[in-house]
Amino acid sequence: MNEAEINAKAWDQEAVNGNAWARIVDEEEINNARNGNIHLRVTIDKNIPLSWIEPLKGKHVLSLGGGGGQQTPLLAAYGCQTECVDRSSGMLERDRAALEKYKLKAILHNLDMTDLSPIPSSSFDGIVSPVSMNFVSNIQKVFSEAARILKKGGIFIFGIANPALYMFDDIKLAKGRMKIKYTLPFSDDKSLSSKELKKRIMKGDTVEYSHTLESIIGGVTEAGFSITGFFSDGTSFEPIDSFLQDCYLAFRTIKN
Repeated sequence: MNEAEINAKAWDQEAVNGNAWARIVDEEEINNARNGNIHLRVTIDKNIPLSWIEPLKGKHVLSLGGGGGQQTPLLAAYGCQTECVDRSSGMLERDRAALEKYKLKAILHNLDMTDLSPIPSSSFDGIVSPVSMNFVSNIQKVFSEAARILKKGGIFIFGIANPALYMFDDIKLAKGRMKIKYTLPFSDDKSLSSKELKKRIMKGDTVEYSHTLESIIGGVTEAGFSITGFFSDGTSFEPIDSFLQDCYLAFRTIKN
């Protein structure tokens, strides 16, 4: 199973369908960023603290897995020398449309976030990655690549789902019913039957991985980062948020 190709196709369709992560930011948000008050999200609702991103103003920053017309144009408007990596051409097109609309510049790369080999080592001052590592089976590769392309002291900000979100029956969850179905760590290719997985892929759904707190926190520190900031966020879906407050996790880390 080629998870990158499956998820690229799924996100191409999500870009057409108007997924929340594929809605181009409005002019007010762009103007706020131009004026130094950037509202940047790596989880569902909360903006990252301005103090997390201020040291990157005017610096070389990568929007990792961040296509969709949001993080990339906002970083560019904030004054960053911005590039974006995304495997979905559809999501990159949303970035391209946003950049054209607001007369901004950024370099866009259609790459798998686990293999950034075309990008030189120690070439970025910062990386901002909205929730995207749950579409990758091996996040240690992402952390290793992030460490490689960042300069010493570079800032890596990322969002990721709380592993506990993947315990629930997603069909019942969509109807507001909470029923624990899966053991953790969850992965579509192991937790589902082959028939269920095939059906999911045929429908154009993404394949996802819950990861563990050890692989997230231990993985990023093992790659050579120190955690300097953290917050949690909800889903904007009351049945889940009433049950689990820390649905999404946001980290600010620095390369040692």
